[in-house]
Amino acid sequence: MSGCLSSHLPVPQSNPARLAWIRPRLGERCRVLDWTCGCRSVVYELCSAGGQFFIRRTVQGAHRTVAETSRGREGETRKLWAALLTGQAR
Repeated sequence: MSGCLSSHLPVPQSNPARLAWIRPRLGERCRVLDWTCGCRSVVYELCSAGGQFFIRRTVQGAHRTVAETSRGREGETRKLWAALLTGQAR
C-alpha cells in the first residue's frame, strides 16, 4: 500500500504452521523490535522482555484482543517472525 512504511503479511502459503497464541502478560514492559503495518485489522509485533523474545498479535476493532506466543530465545523467535512475514506461519 502506498504511504505504508511497515511490512504487510502476504497471503498464507499452503498449510502454514499455526502459532500457539496465549494470554499476554499484563503490566510488563517490553521493547518492540519490529512490527507489521497498522493499516490492517491485525498487527503483529516482534518483542523482547527480560532477555526473552516473543511475538504479540493485536486484533483491532470494537473488541481489541491481544495475544502472544510463548517466550523463547532470540534466534528461535526470529525464525518464527520470518515465517510469519513470508506466509509460512499464522
